[in-house]
Amino acid sequence: MRTINGPKKVDVIYRRVDDIYIDPIAWRSDSAIGIPGIYEAWKKKKVSIVNAPGSGVADDKAVYAFVPKMIEFFLNEKPIISQVKTYVCAFKKIVSLS
Repeated sequence: MRTINGPKKVDVIYRRVDDIYIDPIAWRSDSAIGIPGIYEAWKKKKVSIVNAPGSGVADDKAVYAFVPKMIEFFLNEKPIISQVKTYVCAFKKIVSLS
């Protein structure tokens, strides 16, 4: 990575910006907070991103109710920790329970 003191080797990055702002070359060209070329470097495994692009879906409140099923589907195991009972009010069957 280029710094004001010259190039420095970077192995791991902790991302603090939304996916679309991480790399102005890959996504939003008007992003002043992203690192040009970081997305391509990540795809080529030249750098690791701890909270990689796309990982935010697991933190989205809209999918919270589905996380146990996602764990079972993708990991083929039951969740280790139970979560708070959650109702998705978008489904008529759930709304009619209240």
